[in-house]
Amino acid sequence: MKQIARNYVWWDNIDQDIEEVARECAACRQLRPAPPAAPLHSWAWPAEPWSWLHLAFLGPFSNQYYLILIHAHSKWIEAEKVNTTSAVVVCDCLRRHFARFGLPKRLVSDNGPPFSSAAFAEYLKSNGIEHTLVPPYHPSSNGAAENAVRTIKRVLKKAELEREDSNKALSRFLFMYRNTEQSTTGREPAVALLGRRLRGRLDLLRPDAAERVRGRQLQLEARAAAPLRVVRGGQPVLLRDYSTTGDKWAEGVVAERLGPVSYSVKSNDGHMHKRHIDQILARKPRHSLSQVTIGQSGDVNLKVTSPNVTFGCDKDESFDSAEGGSGPASPRAAPLSPDSPATVDNTRPHRDAITCRDKLRKVKY
Repeated sequence: MKQIARNYVWWDNIDQDIEEVARECAACRQLRPAPPAAPLHSWAWPAEPWSWLHLAFLGPFSNQYYLILIHAHSKWIEAEKVNTTSAVVVCDCLRRHFARFGLPKRLVSDNGPPFSSAAFAEYLKSNGIEHTLVPPYHPSSNGAAENAVRTIKRVLKKAELEREDSNKALSRFLFMYRNTEQSTTGREPAVALLGRRLRGRLDLLRPDAAERVRGRQLQLEARAAAPLRVVRGGQPVLLRDYSTTGDKWAEGVVAERLGPVSYSVKSNDGHMHKRHIDQILARKPRHSLSQVTIGQSGDVNLKVTSPNVTFGCDKDESFDSAEGGSGPASPRAAPLSPDSPATVDNTRPHRDAITCRDKLRKVKY
């Protein structure tokens, strides 16, 4: 129109006038093409898991419908087969998913009858979920759900061509999809939502960490294998003394066995201690010089205590040696009462008592 008009006439604003005439044509308005597509506007990526969901229906496919749900944060897909698309069925499906993962903050869907119904709006409002309806007949506004619908539909068609059970094919696809790194997020949906990969048959190719650790522990235990020492109740022992004022080892008696390697030990000062078998040394009852005194007259009072008998010692007596030999002088001393110490009437200095003590160490009882 403009080209022909310019060949014959001209006036000011001729192009604008011709365009106005064209716009007023009813037939032209009915058949004019759509305007250029708007620039792509993406939904904001939610930083929290399971806070933003997209919903859409697939079907009918083989007289069945599929409710497709995709998690915006992790791209986790759920596909549930339903018989009808009523709001009650949709609420029941969502209730099962919410019981598993929790309530989201926002839900995005198209304007289908179940999503725009009053019952569905009331269900979301009662659970504190914000609902966003995309513009009608504009699938790209809910692009995440529509892409998931297209993917699931392709899986079902392939199963139908291969005459495979659709439920089995769908479950296998969802399992592999959730364990595959997503191109947008760079993480597996299972890792982004659950924090871990889903264990599959291919994981059998990898060594199990628990079995590897246990095998290493058994190797170390076998390398350091040693018979387990056991002490009985009432047995005299030496126990590690960790007090700042005591010696490294203290004497005591086993009171009770608390476990395979733990014992309750009563020390000589009357205190109870819990010790590991590595902190306990068994000891045999031994004879000790408990008291050596020198009287005012120079007499040496020597008391030697053994578990059953107390022996007296004189400076002129000799004793059998540890090797079984005997001295040339007096016979072995006679046993005395445990309550009365032996008295050696001797005016020699204290070294005689020390000599007698050294001989006592070689006595065989």
